[in-house]
Amino acid sequence: MEIGKLNQRITILEHSTRVDNIGNHKAQWDELFSCWAAVSVKNSVENSDNGTTKKVQTLQFMIRQNTMTMGISTTANCISFGGVIYDINGISPNFEYRDYLKITAVARKAGASDE
Repeated sequence: MEIGKLNQRITILEHSTRVDNIGNHKAQWDELFSCWAAVSVKNSVENSDNGTTKKVQTLQFMIRQNTMTMGISTTANCISFGGVIYDINGISPNFEYRDYLKITAVARKAGASDE
């Protein structure tokens, strides 16, 4: 892949728990780092649930593979792109050339909890 195709800025978020001043634990997403990516639509479907039509979009993010990006996991991280949060459901590193990392993510449903 040509480096010029990495033309979209994405932010990798990390799940953390914050304790407030009275001891309550609250889940939150903190920015881990941002990077350039090639973004493409892998799948886009509409389904009907309780009379409401919902669009579910799966995107594929291609980013440069390095020590920081190799630490991304499906459970502790998500992606912010274009004002939408995407839950990571697949990570495919390229072990042969060690140049790019392919991440598959689904748009987070409205009202989904952070936990």
